[in-house]
Amino acid sequence: MFLKILLVILSYLIGSIPSALILGKLWKGIDVRNYGSGNLGATNVLRVLGWGPAVIVAVMDVGKGILAVYLAQSFLHSDYLFVLLCVIAAVIGHSFPIFAGFRGGRSVGVSFGILFYLFPKSSLIIFFIAIIIVAVTQYKSVASITSALIYPFLLYHIEKPPMEYFIGVILVCLFIIYRHIPNIKRLIKGEEHKISWKVRR
Repeated sequence: MFLKILLVILSYLIGSIPSALILGKLWKGIDVRNYGSGNLGATNVLRVLGWGPAVIVAVMDVGKGILAVYLAQSFLHSDYLFVLLCVIAAVIGHSFPIFAGFRGGRSVGVSFGILFYLFPKSSLIIFFIAIIIVAVTQYKSVASITSALIYPFLLYHIEKPPMEYFIGVILVCLFIIYRHIPNIKRLIKGEEHKISWKVRR
């Protein structure tokens, strides 16, 4: 039991690594939360620093999710409940990171890393759907919310996961939608930020 609790705590700490904050400090010496949407996520890094740093942050965030679930499965194997708790801890860690004053991101990147590791087929499909939505609407938030809404249905029909994992996926997707409530409000008001395709140097 001690190992299980330790892995849950470790998953939270991995999720708490503030990729965007670290890169902002290293790249320009700034806290990206003071600019743009104020979030510690790849999309806000894109607005503030450009595509290069944004891609690096996205890879780091996805990597955090993969690392957290990899460690959980390596030690816990088929203990689906505690693997699920590790997954949830990593996602919460990204949104409420202890290393960044509990002011984090929307948890999309870290969640995608976790889901891609567990369910690669469904995750790749949803990834391309999200790209199409962003290309058409220029709203990353719309892509994230839509993906969170349809992912559980897609997963159920394609990969038939264990029930514990399926419930976990639903919880993660609901959490992502919850974290996007400010974006939803801005969308309703017509004030949501669009993604700029202009390359910032």
